[in-house]
Amino acid sequence: MSAGRRRDLIVFERATQVENTLGNVREQWAEYKQEYAAIFYGRGAERRQAAVEQGTQSATFQVRINARTRALTVRDRILFAGVWDIEGIALDAPKRGQMEVTAVRVS
Repeated sequence: MSAGRRRDLIVFERATQVENTLGNVREQWAEYKQEYAAIFYGRGAERRQAAVEQGTQSATFQVRINARTRALTVRDRILFAGVWDIEGIALDAPKRGQMEVTAVRVS
């Protein structure tokens, strides 16, 4: 895939533990990595099924493989026109240097 298809800037976020002045620990989302991605929204059947279930939208985000993207987990999330929960991560074509992250956005 040419770099031209990866034209949307997305932000990966990771949950971190922060302590407030009272010593209470809570979870907070922090930026982990910005990356340009090619975004492919779910096929028609997937969109219809998701709408029936919960009003969700699925998409696949193709990004370049690097040390930071290899470290992504399903506990991370994506910011792009809303919040996307990561459901799956796959090395799409490691020889071509790209990977796919599948995520859903709740309406």
